Amino acid sequence: MFIIGNLFSAIGVVLRVLINFETAVIIIAAILSWIPQAYSFRIYHVFRDLADVVERPIRKFIPPLGVIDITPLIALLVLLFIDRFLAQSLIDLGWRLR
Repeated sequence: MFIIGNLFSAIGVVLRVLINFETAVIIIAAILSWIPQAYSFRIYHVFRDLADVVERPIRKFIPPLGVIDITPLIALLVLLFIDRFLAQSLIDLGWRLR
């Protein structure tokens, strides 16, 4: 059973790393959106495209409120929930199966 336990632990850790990466990307894209000249930089579009992977489905349900876009905040909360629930559950299950 230790092989299955290691598999679940590894999946949980990889999922946590991906969530942390996406969280950082969303924060950087949000900060860059406050800089008026950032739209002309190519790196802004890279971060924006990566952040839109999570934010685009949320924008279908919650449109921007005027000039304020709360989608990054909602996306961060969803990622935090997935990290604490799914990733941590996989890691804990992996440890129990060892």
